[in-house]
Amino acid sequence: MKLTFLHLPVWIILSILFAPLGLAAPDNDNLVAAIDITTLPYTNQQITHEAVNEPAELLSKCFNDFTTKLLSASVWYQYTATRDQTVTLDTLGSDYDTLLSVWQGSRHPLTEVDCNDDNGNQIQSHLSLSLEKGTTYYINISGFRGATGNLILNANSVSSLINDDLAEAIEITPDANFAYNNVQNTKEASLESNELKASCDSNSQGSVWYQYTANETQRVVFDTVSSDYNTLLSVWTGNEHPLEEMACDDGNGGPNSQVSVELTAGTTYSIRIAAGEVGGGSLLSQTGLLVFNMTLPPSNDDVANAIPINEPLPYLNSQNTGGATLESGELSPSCLPEAGAASVWYLYTPSTDYDNVIFSTVGSSYDTVLSLWQGTDHPFTEMACNNDVTVLTEQVTQLGSASQISLPMTKNEPIYINVSSASGDTGNMILRVEEGKRDFDITSYPNNTAITSCQKSNLNMGTNAIEGVFEVTQPLFYQWYQGESGDERQLVAELEDEPVFTTPKLTETTYYWVRISNPTGTVESDTITVTVKENKAPNGAGVDAEGNPVSTNAHFLGLVTTSPEETEHLAFIKQTDTVFISYALKVDVNHFEQSADILIVAAYTVGDQTYYFMRNGEMWASWDRNLAQLTAAIENTVLSKCLEVPVVSEGSLENLPGKFTVYVGYRLTSNGDILFSGEPITFSVE
Repeated sequence: MKLTFLHLPVWIILSILFAPLGLAAPDNDNLVAAIDITTLPYTNQQITHEAVNEPAELLSKCFNDFTTKLLSASVWYQYTATRDQTVTLDTLGSDYDTLLSVWQGSRHPLTEVDCNDDNGNQIQSHLSLSLEKGTTYYINISGFRGATGNLILNANSVSSLINDDLAEAIEITPDANFAYNNVQNTKEASLESNELKASCDSNSQGSVWYQYTANETQRVVFDTVSSDYNTLLSVWTGNEHPLEEMACDDGNGGPNSQVSVELTAGTTYSIRIAAGEVGGGSLLSQTGLLVFNMTLPPSNDDVANAIPINEPLPYLNSQNTGGATLESGELSPSCLPEAGAASVWYLYTPSTDYDNVIFSTVGSSYDTVLSLWQGTDHPFTEMACNNDVTVLTEQVTQLGSASQISLPMTKNEPIYINVSSASGDTGNMILRVEEGKRDFDITSYPNNTAITSCQKSNLNMGTNAIEGVFEVTQPLFYQWYQGESGDERQLVAELEDEPVFTTPKLTETTYYWVRISNPTGTVESDTITVTVKENKAPNGAGVDAEGNPVSTNAHFLGLVTTSPEETEHLAFIKQTDTVFISYALKVDVNHFEQSADILIVAAYTVGDQTYYFMRNGEMWASWDRNLAQLTAAIENTVLSKCLEVPVVSEGSLENLPGKFTVYVGYRLTSNGDILFSGEPITFSVE
């Protein structure tokens, strides 16, 4: 039998050809094995790897393009409504791009009731629908473009509107874990006549009320995560209107609002949730589905309570970071746009050496900043930091808000992981730690690199995809260090998608190495040696202010190329070429740290006529060959051991066919002595 894959994307072909063998599918992969949801609220977590579609299984109408219909990797749940009720379903906390759909029937093909792909700007899904008593509904969770991973399914029953007025506020009773959740329909909610609006609420309508009496002095977090309308959340004290406001948040105009407040034992607090403006400044004609939560601040708010990351990898943890703070003495990550963002902490101590471990926040509900630290107490030493990165994981691409770091790990060396926010937000955060599966390798090194003193060297690293990988994930980052491989004491360059590193001017043999990384992993090079050879006999010449010869040990090396990366002198160039002309100077040892003017002179010969020019600052001027009339290209330069003098950078010699001769030198400020290139640059333009 011949397999034909015409016009299919490469990732689909690879998924078909290289599908893992011998791994078990989830227990609820098929409709007949759907997991039964018996009571609400309900939460279940499972791994969906190896999930597939059944032969007669219909795909949701929310799969709206051709490529997604080829693979969807679904699992099944079922729920029989105990009464006419409204229920919410969501996959918040899952670490991959889900699609949620609800169906009726008893066997394939079923009839679809409703579906949702992405919940706002999140890759997780959310549905609210009305169910009929006694009817069984089948819940399907699929992966966008066949994605699988750690799935979290939440189901909640929606309460009716009973808390429209302050006097009818719902009393909050936390569970054993000090958590509270209520989902309710707030349609037809109104404002009381003497009800004050919150400070962050300039134009709202339709509020509902909750109350909580603190049994002890404590910090708590209230939020409206998963609500389907623009909520305005505020906390108040007092027994009747007008109340006194403590805190307010409008969630930047989005559905999720959150406040973290310090409560005093014995005090009753009123929590108001109102409906705010939507796009264009208009008000919702009615409110909608409210999800109201109360939790304690994260347990790992301080580094002393960092959550340990247990092996074996992969590791995944989902948490709400609402109420997180910044510790005294805690340094801000170097890639954080603004200092002072609240953070949570994890601790990882690897049991073995790893070539590469990947830490990522893919699937989090806010813009995270991820950083890795070493030490025993604040202030720690930062190892790495990432704000935004393009992350590719199991066919999911998340742009802009996810963070990811990949680094080699050393056995028994503890690493602290800090997750903060680029914009000061908090919310549902997902941390994933896994052994890296790098998709590239180093294929070539700069070999036999040798230069003369005071020259630069271009070190070009070759990389390519490893066997079985179609394309290397971008971007590639290059961290260049001076020293032998593994010595991190002297970082000299950080480059993105640029495989060529240009050394500074070198006067002695120098060692370098490079760490190359992308979102899939990291590799470190061997030691690269740049051998510096002594110049030939000094070729400098000199005259004093009266024109008498002066001896010198200075050396001048000129170069004409058509690219800044080239190191071979060109004797012939075309009129259409872009030209680079430069000199590397090894200054006379007797002149170090002295002040001098840099001089540049050129002779242009065409036919039997020769014209002479000198540089006057940035301009070329005619020269009468009188040394006393020489102007400076650069004035009052302090002479170091090596100097680089650019003569022409990205220049053009179009319409100037002929022969050029270029001299460079320096004139000492102290006595007027001129030292110059005894062997000038010569080249012809054709």
